[in-house]
Amino acid sequence: MASYVYLIQNGDLFNIGFTNNLERTRIDLRPGELVAFLITEKPEPLIKNLRKTYIDNRLPGSDYYRLANSQVKECRSLLDGDGSNNYFQPFLKGPSLFIFFMLSWFTLTYIIIDFAVDPILSRFS
Repeated sequence: MASYVYLIQNGDLFNIGFTNNLERTRIDLRPGELVAFLITEKPEPLIKNLRKTYIDNRLPGSDYYRLANSQVKECRSLLDGDGSNNYFQPFLKGPSLFIFFMLSWFTLTYIIIDFAVDPILSRFS
């Protein structure tokens, strides 16, 4: 079942958590405003990493954090800024993926021609 990892702002404090019912959590944390969220099948590793990252900004005994603007942007981009649905991002994307694909294609083609096609054609000459 999919869960939501969320970042909710209430004044200058931010709540980082996860839930199965985002609408219910929004009602429970009113007047907080939903800043970002991510739908995921396994929220525990992401939540653990976020809480570990911002441990120095945590208010003792709560899920609230006092984050700087740069930290809010960082957390927001992790949850929804890149349009990602997973914590782990692909190693190659965009132009580097295209270049890698083309180089792999040409290398594989060369190997097939050199080791499979050339020996067969050399028998007929």
